[in-house]
Amino acid sequence: MNIFLLSSVYPSQYTPQGTTPVVHYFTKEWVLEGHKVHVFHTESCFPKAFYFFGRPFKKMLDSKLGHLVPNQAPKEYDDVKDGVSITHISLKKMKPHGRFPKKQIQRAFSIISSYIAKEGVPDCFVGHWDNPQLELLHALKEKYHQPTCLVYHSNQFSQLSSCYGNETYALVKDIDLVGFRNITAQANYEERFGKPEHSFIAASGVSRPFIEAGRNDEKTINEVKSFVYVGGFINRKYPSTVITALSQVYKKDPFEMTYIGEGDDKKQIQKRFDELGCNGKLTFTGRIPREDVIQYLKQSDVFVMISRGEIFGLVYLEAMALGCITIAARHEGIDGIIEDGVNGFLCEAGNADELASIITKIRKMSPDELKAMSYKAKETAQAYSDVNVAKNYFDELSKIMS
Repeated sequence: MNIFLLSSVYPSQYTPQGTTPVVHYFTKEWVLEGHKVHVFHTESCFPKAFYFFGRPFKKMLDSKLGHLVPNQAPKEYDDVKDGVSITHISLKKMKPHGRFPKKQIQRAFSIISSYIAKEGVPDCFVGHWDNPQLELLHALKEKYHQPTCLVYHSNQFSQLSSCYGNETYALVKDIDLVGFRNITAQANYEERFGKPEHSFIAASGVSRPFIEAGRNDEKTINEVKSFVYVGGFINRKYPSTVITALSQVYKKDPFEMTYIGEGDDKKQIQKRFDELGCNGKLTFTGRIPREDVIQYLKQSDVFVMISRGEIFGLVYLEAMALGCITIAARHEGIDGIIEDGVNGFLCEAGNADELASIITKIRKMSPDELKAMSYKAKETAQAYSDVNVAKNYFDELSKIMS
């Protein structure tokens, strides 16, 4: 199969360090299966002042806004990564989240059309992130008469109307296959636009090193006291709330808390630890390669991150693959995958008291109960391997082409 995929977020020389490579996880697996994939990375380019004035405040903005802010203007180039052909397209606009000017949409359409002239019409057009993919997919379908798929990376859909106005409904309904990152997003979309004829959950997959490490390591938890957090230290992830909850539960008993990542809230985490007089070990590793995270997950009893606005949260599945007792936020990206009290726990985002209650419950579990939950966590993660989710995604695409 020949797939043309359009995405606003994709690994490049100009994206901020730490930008999610989630779409590349799908495309590289499709290439390994023998399919041809060409990615068009539709990257936003803002006026120079945006980068000049934003650069000194990048860490603060990342923390406050809850996503990575670019600190340099992107440039256009072609690339090949893991067998995936990539064309990085720089599209100008005045402000984040706003609609792209028509001229920029037309320019992107022309670039994609020039590749179609050389490579042939693909079997389908796939998009990730709605802006500007909704407009581009509509135009490509209108000219080339091939089916389209769009995967939304948001739990809310009010921004569609503010971006596309009266055109919203027609653009949304023109998509042949609609993908969602989690069941919360799917429910919210259906409430606003009705149930699509064809839809699916585009879950992320756990990479082979995590799956294999979990299979080769049988975690034994006797005394629960080792905790780990992996992610950005930003407001919406509530990293310092974990310290508050641990202090409530352990009081003067020792515990170990490891933070893997970076962000503007690091000082707040350390301050909370010192103010509460915690008796334990607080470790910051900084940002480390994903494969190195495996060793920390192996050594930890519990993974905890109760963030708000989580679209999926692959790191939860990675922790589960290593057998960690995993605590995630309820009604966020991992709903439908973590079953509370069976293969992990769900907590209200940012709620220190509920988190403390869950940790207390975990401390009271017997070694056999902990082992059973750890096993169920691994079992769940293995079902969501990168190979499995890429195959499921491709099977959904096949349905709209039959």
